[in-house]
Amino acid sequence: MKKKAVAVALSSLLSGLGHAADGERPNVLIIIADDMGYSDISPFGGEIPTPNLQALAEQGVRMSQYYTSPMSAPARSMLMTGNTNQQAGMGGMWWYESTIARPGYEMRLTERVTTMPERFKEAGYATMMAGKWHLGYADGARPLDRGFERAFALMGGGASHFDDAVPLGTVESFHTFYTLNGKPVSLPQDFYSSKAYATQLQQWITDTPKDRPVFAYLAFTAPHDPLQAPDDWIAKFDGKYDAGYQPVYQQRIDRLKALGIISDRTPLPQLALEQEWQALTPEQQKYTAKTMQVYAAMIAYMDDQIGGVMKTLQQTGRDKNTIIIFATDNGANPASGFYYGSKPEFWQQFDNSYANLGRKGSFISYGPHWANVSNAPYANHHKTTSGQGGINTDFIISAPQLKQRGGIDKTPIAVYDIAPTLYEFAGIDATKALQPKPVIPMVGVSFKRYFSDEAVAAPRSTYAVELHNQAAYMDGIWKLRRLVAGGAQAQTAPWGLFNLQDDPLELHDLAASQPERVKRLSAEYQRYADQGMVIEAVGKEVDYLGIDPQTRRYIGVEPQVAE
Repeated sequence: MKKKAVAVALSSLLSGLGHAADGERPNVLIIIADDMGYSDISPFGGEIPTPNLQALAEQGVRMSQYYTSPMSAPARSMLMTGNTNQQAGMGGMWWYESTIARPGYEMRLTERVTTMPERFKEAGYATMMAGKWHLGYADGARPLDRGFERAFALMGGGASHFDDAVPLGTVESFHTFYTLNGKPVSLPQDFYSSKAYATQLQQWITDTPKDRPVFAYLAFTAPHDPLQAPDDWIAKFDGKYDAGYQPVYQQRIDRLKALGIISDRTPLPQLALEQEWQALTPEQQKYTAKTMQVYAAMIAYMDDQIGGVMKTLQQTGRDKNTIIIFATDNGANPASGFYYGSKPEFWQQFDNSYANLGRKGSFISYGPHWANVSNAPYANHHKTTSGQGGINTDFIISAPQLKQRGGIDKTPIAVYDIAPTLYEFAGIDATKALQPKPVIPMVGVSFKRYFSDEAVAAPRSTYAVELHNQAAYMDGIWKLRRLVAGGAQAQTAPWGLFNLQDDPLELHDLAASQPERVKRLSAEYQRYADQGMVIEAVGKEVDYLGIDPQTRRYIGVEPQVAE
């Protein structure tokens, strides 16, 4: 009854989004989850209770074919700019010998692009963010440099969710830190990431004069590992995952079918989830079940904090005129173990005993089998890949102008479409140069008229992305995909071809039987790559995010101006 009351209350709150005053500039709230699987939340078939996101979905639209980048920082650069990750300077998460310090691979937001907070600030908005930045540490690339007036930011790619803020690995230890409005800040003893981010944003929204519109960015680090959550939230999921991988996976598949995201005719991968579970000892089963329990607690608690932000919008009178977007940066993370070449001694500091799982001082991941469950139906490929499981993630939008509410739309939409869509909703001219910045035209397109039911046809028919030679090009129902594993170079990795209408999980490669289509689509991809500043990754991996591992100093190149 309590969960139902929460959902009803939020549904009532969100229903006001359809009744904004004509001509009133909309507020904007963008919410990002980190490394979350496709079917983790209830609007996309998950068993984890997320009543606030469910209410948002029922008052908005779910886009089941939302495309992003295989990894975090590139995805965020595309989100912030409407450009390719290379145009924005985040061509990779690390350098190769062929890309080191090259334009497009500065490992920071560059002056070639203009960001959403810069444009919204210029339009008179109060711009604020709380959470993960991951877009640069050098002068000119920090949150306050790129348009945010107020920012509580985790500068690195991730850390412990408690006040110790232990980084993801040895290499990240020198650039994972928190800043408040540009200055390093210590954390209180009761710190937990999701609550701290949401609480800070709520305070800033409340403090903003009611006649000034808000552009707010809430970038959770949940549920990125290390998997950690408050004890009372972990306890809510006691016993939930004791039956193992297969029952949860099958339940999610059944719900995805009921939602219409996949059908009874959709070919499914052959997974050995039950065999993998039975191969574990009883103690191992107990341990891995608890890791998933902690993961579920992270998502449920994140949803709870989203509810707090929604309540603040209502209390400040902004609930009737706010565009809300919820999305994830990339697919589920199947990895476990060392990060970025960390030494074994780094991991010896953690207490990963069963009793301490999910608490401060632990550092756990849930591994590939729970990732297959988390990412259902896309169980073959995950984060870091250009498979659907790496780049097709969750997206929900609710806005005053939406004509259709509560449904699931299978129209493709891309991460770099968010910026132009929001600009058009807010009446912002995205072609205007913000001196002295040059303006590279966005590759993204606006979905405003489509969402407002002013246009029947969707504005996007193709999508492309590249990262570390992982590449994809979609044209209608066809997808060209290149997977690169084990340090292989692009020229040795063949293109695969998939019909996403008949085979949405990419189980049947048609490249050999349709060489002419592969040739045509690969030529179209190359045109995208040339425009988007893509450089083929050749040679050894050199570095992570532009940091010299010896001097521990940022060595990115100076900003480049496009001709």
